[in-house]
Amino acid sequence: MEGKIDEQTGDINGNAEDSVVEKVDGTGTGGATNDGTNDAESTETVYVNNLNDKVSVNKLKGELESVFQKYGKIIQITAHKNLKMKGQAFVTFENKTASEAAIHGLQEHELFGKPMHVEYARSNSDNYYRDILKDEEAIEIRKQLKMKANEQAAGDAKGVKKSGVKKAQTWKAIPPNKILLIQNLKPEITNGDLLEFFEAYGGFINSRLVKVRNLSFIEFENEMSATNCLEDLTKEKLEQFGTDALVTYAKK
Repeated sequence: MEGKIDEQTGDINGNAEDSVVEKVDGTGTGGATNDGTNDAESTETVYVNNLNDKVSVNKLKGELESVFQKYGKIIQITAHKNLKMKGQAFVTFENKTASEAAIHGLQEHELFGKPMHVEYARSNSDNYYRDILKDEEAIEIRKQLKMKANEQAAGDAKGVKKSGVKKAQTWKAIPPNKILLIQNLKPEITNGDLLEFFEAYGGFINSRLVKVRNLSFIEFENEMSATNCLEDLTKEKLEQFGTDALVTYAKK
């Protein structure tokens, strides 16, 4: 199959340069050798396919983490439940030594009754987050979130009800899109906690936790679904994720 698989949405696009999101060759045939290495430059992210698509995404991620963490520190695991990305996943390590070791050590390793095919991804999955949230932007947004949280606490003390609509208006400077950003998460929050909470909202696709920054990207099928979720969220609902937890649209 020609074309590229979009790691974030699972869409296939023949021109990778037309999209902000990095594309990865999902076929595993783009110059790959028998041991999983390919002609492209090695990266910290590995692409895994031939996974059992009957297994739930949460269960799959949990087992992948258990198997791959033996080779090094895992930054994130990305998998989707949409049809185009079923049976596939991306695992990002802290360094290339770990990703290379995983490729050699887990090639044809049986998982849920099927042998995994493991190779380098064509680009790092965490580049997506660096594009959306650069370090400088993260610092500024954290300042704004702290101020907003303090305002909300003061308003609640006076009996002022904070609605989801008001919250969306406060952050109208950030253009609406299909990805939400939740920040100031408690350190003990896991991606499983986020998946369980947001799966109740229509159009929810996936949560991508960036543990080192205590934030996560919450992806929906479209902008309307993301907006409906944002407008429904209140300070009370978010307190389980942290006293200062706040959800906004993600910056493009």
